[in-house]
Amino acid sequence: MRVASYLLSAFVIIAVAASATESLAASSIRVKVDDQPITSYDIQQRTQLLTMTGVKGGQKAATEELIDETIQFIEAAKMGVGVSDARVDGAIDEIAARVKMTTKQLSQALGQQGVDIDTLRRRIKAQMIWGQLVQMRTRMRGGSVKGSDVTAAMFAESGSGDIKTTEYTLKPIIFVVPKGSSAGFDAQRRREAEAFRSRFAGCDGAMEQVRQLKEVVIRSTIRRTSEELAGAPEGRDIQETAPGALTRPLKSEEGYTMLAVCTAKSIQSNAAARVQAEAKLIDEVNKDLGKDYMDELRKKAVIEYM
Repeated sequence: MRVASYLLSAFVIIAVAASATESLAASSIRVKVDDQPITSYDIQQRTQLLTMTGVKGGQKAATEELIDETIQFIEAAKMGVGVSDARVDGAIDEIAARVKMTTKQLSQALGQQGVDIDTLRRRIKAQMIWGQLVQMRTRMRGGSVKGSDVTAAMFAESGSGDIKTTEYTLKPIIFVVPKGSSAGFDAQRRREAEAFRSRFAGCDGAMEQVRQLKEVVIRSTIRRTSEELAGAPEGRDIQETAPGALTRPLKSEEGYTMLAVCTAKSIQSNAAARVQAEAKLIDEVNKDLGKDYMDELRKKAVIEYM
């Protein structure tokens, strides 16, 4: 089930006029949400980030977004929902790749515009958490779409209900990083993964190559279609990787994960058309449900403007 993507769909670093930025030390509390503070520094940072990503509304939009996020974090704590740092790091890595930067370069580019990368990190984490909360609410309320509605949407989109899709055969390869490892060891493993990627000999010889390495795991082959990859953190990377090559190493719970793209076959698939139509209808249902859910939480929250 797909919900609004946590990735910034058009993250473009815009050259904006440099403005004086407020220091963290000089910040003051501007809003309280159930006694959780939002400071003038938080608002200034978010305003800058929204401006850079093309979102209009200035400080008012930034303030309201931070209020929503604070409410979402409070609700997540109540519901036992969390997002790992590794998932957030993976999203940051992908955003950097999309604008053709390293993560370090992205952090520097943000810094040059007066934005700490932790501001982006918080926004991504909030979007991930909210996606999980909306999914939970959907399941609790039995949110689904009728099979007849899916069929109608499918034929409306493709006429015959049969469309072309690409099916990928993938083999996950993981450079393990034990929990609690030092930053230096983590960086070393990433370099090792990058080096392996450059000399990868294809799926047929993958097992033999991996046997020569320490703490590297190769998982069972999996299959994914283009529709299943839509919105997934690794989706675009897979689609841009040629068969026989490896995707970029992304941080995961286990370490650094790469996907060997073994095959990419174009197929005609009624099933693919159905998945595509169902996903679109579910997105529409979730959009309305998420808005109602947020309205409900806002009514319950105690919001104090200072």
